[in-house]
Amino acid sequence: MAQVDIYNINREVVGKVDLASWWDEAPNEALVHQAVVSALAGMRRGTASSKGRSAVRGGGRKPFRQKGTGRARQGTIRAPQMRGGGVVFGPHPRDFSKSLNRKMSRKALQSVLAYRAGTGTLVVLDEVALETPKTRELVLMMDRLDVISALVVVQSVSEELGRASSNLNWVKVVTVDRVNTYDILAHEKLIVTKGALEGLEGAFAQ
Repeated sequence: MAQVDIYNINREVVGKVDLASWWDEAPNEALVHQAVVSALAGMRRGTASSKGRSAVRGGGRKPFRQKGTGRARQGTIRAPQMRGGGVVFGPHPRDFSKSLNRKMSRKALQSVLAYRAGTGTLVVLDEVALETPKTRELVLMMDRLDVISALVVVQSVSEELGRASSNLNWVKVVTVDRVNTYDILAHEKLIVTKGALEGLEGAFAQ
């Protein structure tokens, strides 16, 4: 069973915690890839749209008589061959999401958590408590922890922490129930409070 140090916000070791056995497992790269692809696909909105001849405004009247003009017959000015007419086989809103069942999603999340622990990019803090909701206070804390970018997992987001992190695009603060595979890989380090770590392990124990 692996052990990791518990730090305070001044990067001083204040204890140790035992990790569950699955933290030592080798990451399943193929499964993690599927989870990342699913997450990225879910971010796509598929808003491209066009109108066919039946959706374009106007064109209710025949533009000119059927015979005697010397021109090709036309039934509506909104036909695709007419200027301002409908689009043939144009794009329409679609759903890009790719499904991933619950068991696979949980296993992929376990894999990236184990990867963070195995590469030394997992930091366990006793708590993340800011005195004021100031961004510079959070930046100073991250500097002490030698962080370039981090996903911070807490039991609950305090007003001070939420406001301090809102201006930083390299720090993301989430609760245990909002942790996902993509966010863990998208940041250089994973910072978890002791309480949140217990919540994560409790969720995987079910």
